[in-house]
Amino acid sequence: MPTAFKSLARSCGLAALAASMFVFASPSAYAEEDMWPILKEQTFGDRAISEEDGLVVLETPSKIEDAALVPLTVRVPPSVKGKIKSLTLIIDNNPDPKVATLNFGPAAGTGGERSFSTRVRVDNFSHVRAILETEDGSLHMTKKFLAAAGGCAAMQAKDPDADTADMGKMIVRKFTPALESSPVWAAQVMVKHPNHNGMQLDINTAEFIPAQFVKEMKVTRDGELVFKLDGTFSISTNPNFRFTFGRGDENSLDVVITDTDGTVFEGQSQPKGS
Repeated sequence: MPTAFKSLARSCGLAALAASMFVFASPSAYAEEDMWPILKEQTFGDRAISEEDGLVVLETPSKIEDAALVPLTVRVPPSVKGKIKSLTLIIDNNPDPKVATLNFGPAAGTGGERSFSTRVRVDNFSHVRAILETEDGSLHMTKKFLAAAGGCAAMQAKDPDADTADMGKMIVRKFTPALESSPVWAAQVMVKHPNHNGMQLDINTAEFIPAQFVKEMKVTRDGELVFKLDGTFSISTNPNFRFTFGRGDENSLDVVITDTDGTVFEGQSQPKGS
């Protein structure tokens, strides 16, 4: 057996042993060292953060089937009025804890229930945090515990070349609100991209697949900024984003995505009446 595969087999054996231990230990046993104080200082310095004050809500699944594909939804309740400045998602125990930071523009809206959803990789049992910055510059955080592991180094079961076929193909959808008076519309952006993180093995070669992932997404509505997202490899393969935006005249969306190789992909929503 080639040396690379022997190492792989040993790794898989250790992973199986670790998985069997999950049955006998509570999730809190895997929280390990509390990384949040360090992450907080690195990301926000000495700024005060209000916790669980209801200004931001985080939804996660009660049971996680696939640690490489964990859905997260962040909501800002209608009771929060005015502009929001930024949203940061952090998974404490991921190799790169920051999932993404969104910086909002004037087309993000100033009322109604605003939201953002995506799918993430979880490397080890961890808290996930959503930190919202409001118009006055104050920070507000909520968190949930994710009982999942192995999502970042999950082995590549497919042909990597097939994964990159049609890379950048994008679908941009917008959804008319049920109530005509609603100040926000909803949208979805789906892009074909492997989002390789550099820690995944190609089972055909037993070599690591080079990192290549979406690092920036800019969304505009009728030419005005909805948000600019700075992302990391913690976002799952074939990134899928759902979000709200403020009602405009035409509600035409343009999306520009840039990956770590500098490749740029563009997409647009269909014109009104199409």
